[in-house]
Amino acid sequence: MYLRKPLLLAILGIFQSAYVHAGTSDVKDYTIYQPYVSARALGMGNAFTAVADDYTALFYNPAGLARFEEGQINLAIGAMADSKVKPLVDDIGAASGSSDADNIQQMVNLLESNYGNHYSARLTALNAVWVRPRWGFGIIPVDLSVELSIHQAAMASLNVVATQDTTIAYGRGWDVNWFSGHRISLGVTGKAVYRGYYNKAILASDLALDSNILKASDAAEGATFDFDFGSLWTPKISQSSWWRFLRPTFGFTVRNVVDYGFTTNSHFIHENSGEPPKLGRRFDVGSLFELPDWWIFKTRLAADLRDMGHENWTFKKGSHLGAEFLWKIRSWWQGGWRVGVNQGYFTAGFTGKFGIFMLDLATYGEEVGTSESPKASRRYTLKASLDW
Repeated sequence: MYLRKPLLLAILGIFQSAYVHAGTSDVKDYTIYQPYVSARALGMGNAFTAVADDYTALFYNPAGLARFEEGQINLAIGAMADSKVKPLVDDIGAASGSSDADNIQQMVNLLESNYGNHYSARLTALNAVWVRPRWGFGIIPVDLSVELSIHQAAMASLNVVATQDTTIAYGRGWDVNWFSGHRISLGVTGKAVYRGYYNKAILASDLALDSNILKASDAAEGATFDFDFGSLWTPKISQSSWWRFLRPTFGFTVRNVVDYGFTTNSHFIHENSGEPPKLGRRFDVGSLFELPDWWIFKTRLAADLRDMGHENWTFKKGSHLGAEFLWKIRSWWQGGWRVGVNQGYFTAGFTGKFGIFMLDLATYGEEVGTSESPKASRRYTLKASLDW
């Protein structure tokens, strides 16, 4: 026997009211959000703290700026998604925007059939980074990431966590002569970030009844100013030591040193918007080993322990391993292949540069679950840039 539409909507309204008043409209995200990611680094397991030898050093480890011998300008757009995102969005769109009882049931069935699944997408647009020996400047106007997961509360719900960062950064790096024969570099990146943030569990009934589910009134936003500190140490190696074949370098960074939160709100998104979560102070340590060059190849191995101090940190989520095989045929024709392990999951990447056009591709696994219930999200990223 079917319920009449008014009665069905009334019951759904009662469920939704109870759900919201239970204080569960904000959802728990178990990922470790990275304010800036490099496709090159992701291909090698995101082990980049002690590498930091391209324009992304501005965000990964500013001490790398001290070791630049020439400048680099990179203008880029990029995107990341897992393969399940588009089918889910299409299915939700087909079942939303109508008060028909069948549509509501269709939406409930759709979410129930995908319980426990996680979906992710990210877009970066018009990134501009300019680095020179000992300094760098970057503007990231659009860095939008969306994490979706499906769970059961009062009824099936879609958990949405979206973050949009606009960042302006300036960094300096320098060498210090503290120990004879050892190369020690230090660096600082100051950054201004304006963040828009959305975190809400959306009931299946809301998805079915209203296609305009992402409302500005539910968003949070704010500005913050912070800085990252980084260091690199290349020890003095005796020519009689076998360590000379590995040429090790070690890195250490503290990101978001001040971490006082997004206390300045300009209310661009909504006049009643709240404050997003803090950036979160994090500590990274890393190592780099450079093997002897062979033919056109340069081989490097890297290992990092990242994001220590983050509330979602575990040893697995902080572990990153990678290998990079750079090749160079001409100054205008070069690239690299990469493999690695990010948070316990396989990664691979490719870079090809022809003239000033550069293409970065990577696939990597991200841990989106807990220690008790691990879950991998397989992601694919592409970045196209003009680089010179």
